[in-house]
Amino acid sequence: MKVEESGRFSVNKPPERVVELLAKPEVVAKLIPGVGKIEKAGDEYIGEAQVKLGHLSGKMTARFRYEAVRSDGVVVVGRATGLQTTADFRIEVSVKPSGSGSDVYWKFAGEARGLAASLAPGIVKSALKKMAEDAAINLAQFLSQ
Repeated sequence: MKVEESGRFSVNKPPERVVELLAKPEVVAKLIPGVGKIEKAGDEYIGEAQVKLGHLSGKMTARFRYEAVRSDGVVVVGRATGLQTTADFRIEVSVKPSGSGSDVYWKFAGEARGLAASLAPGIVKSALKKMAEDAAINLAQFLSQ
């Protein structure tokens, strides 16, 4: 089951400052709902997220890495496992100058498989969409500080 979400928002920070913040894994981890601390393991970062899928809740382990850090954005790829489910994800953020700040464009693509995804695909799809939307809201609020 695949999920894709995207959006745009504006912030009063220059593009280079936005990218500088997004290139910090501890910042990215704070933006994802339910994620606690993260640890570095080679070229990856590992964290745990508390998730709720309908009546099912528990922890999932998320591993992610930067596929690209460019002057105009970042690409993060990873995999979350737990609750007998695996979800691969890709998060792309691009930043363009706009007036005295930046326009931030984000795109989330995820694909879930496993027990929860096969037994309750609608619930898992809704949960993934909500997580993507909440992460974008968190990012907009963080960058607006």
